[in-house]
Amino acid sequence: MTAPMPGAPFQVDDLVVVVAAIDAHIHDVSEHIGARGRVVRLDYDAPGCTFPTDPMLHVELAVGVRDFWREELALAWPGLEVLAVT
Repeated sequence: MTAPMPGAPFQVDDLVVVVAAIDAHIHDVSEHIGARGRVVRLDYDAPGCTFPTDPMLHVELAVGVRDFWREELALAWPGLEVLAVT
């Protein structure tokens, strides 16, 4: 989906930072923690997704488009540096 989606945790074109890897044994995104990117798609067809609050988020990073759950991302602002992730 590319249109604004009320109730979704992020919108297409939001700037985000990867802050966690919640299912590392299934879908390991830990190598991207601290990376910044842009949401390019909200995917409600992936297994485990709930409309409209829990889509799979396709995020364009410097290394290409990767998939994330909402719990793995936070909004980022231009110029904001990520100092630590706990």
